[in-house]
Amino acid sequence: MPLALTPDHYGSWLDPHHQNTDGLCALLNARPVYAAVNNVRNNGPHLLHEVD
Repeated sequence: MPLALTPDHYGSWLDPHHQNTDGLCALLNARPVYAAVNNVRNNGPHLLHEVD
C-alpha cells in the first residue's frame, strides 16, 4: 500500500527513535479510492478523487 506523506512529515516518519506512535498514526490519512486504482493499466486524474 502506498504511503503518501508531505515532505514536512518525512523526518518524523523515518526517524527510527520516534516514540510517539499516536503522532505517526495521525500522519496516515487513509481514504477510500476507486477499485481502478489497483490496476496499473488505469491512469488519469479521476483516480485521485475520493470515493463517496
